Amino acid sequence: MAGQAEARIETLDGAVARLAVRRGSWLVGRGPDADLRLYSDQVSLRHAWIRRDGRGTWVSDAGSRTGTRLNGRRLAAGQDHPLRHGDRLEFGPITAVYSDGPVPVAATRTWQRAGGVSVGDVPAGTITNAGRDVNHSYDNRRHYEFSTPEGQLISELATGRGAGRVVMVLGLLMVLAGFAIWASVIFRFAKAVSRAGSDTPPSLLGPDVFGGVPLGAVGFALFGLGGVIAMIGLVLSKAARQRRR
Repeated sequence: MAGQAEARIETLDGAVARLAVRRGSWLVGRGPDADLRLYSDQVSLRHAWIRRDGRGTWVSDAGSRTGTRLNGRRLAAGQDHPLRHGDRLEFGPITAVYSDGPVPVAATRTWQRAGGVSVGDVPAGTITNAGRDVNHSYDNRRHYEFSTPEGQLISELATGRGAGRVVMVLGLLMVLAGFAIWASVIFRFAKAVSRAGSDTPPSLLGPDVFGGVPLGAVGFALFGLGGVIAMIGLVLSKAARQRRR
């Protein structure tokens, strides 16, 4: 007897692992934070992302060491590719199949978290963090990879470790301080112009400090230097992540 349609990914090699793909982003990998955890040394800690939205389901490689393949074709890291019913996925040496058809009712059972909170029917034998489905907002807590420098910086700040993350924080603090100084100079300039009337307006760069250097120039330099340091921290953090794979 057929049940309701459900998108899912199921491995075909060794012990069966299955992930029910609901709206949001889901991590495939060997690490403890993976939603679909694959136990192979050739699978990276963060190997690939599965994303589902109103348009469909998508897969992207997360910069893995051994690569992700869709129907035999290796995927470029960070690029989304649509999934269709029956597509075969390879996460390193482990093969899986994507399905979005109905799940047989006989193959399901109800899972419960401690305290008796039901999370509904989950396919029997599913290896997944079922408790995360109690609150869908928790599903979307982190699993987004970005291709822009700003997005990558946010991602590494949220998930990175080590000295790179510290350097990024230092750079961002310098950026904020530089912006605050520059904003204060602009505010003082506008206030002075409104009071001066037809008199000669003050310098746009603000008063001189540090041996004749305008305060506005100090803020601008601090802003730019902080951005460079934040990018250096991003590179260090990404390099450390690659070494952990």
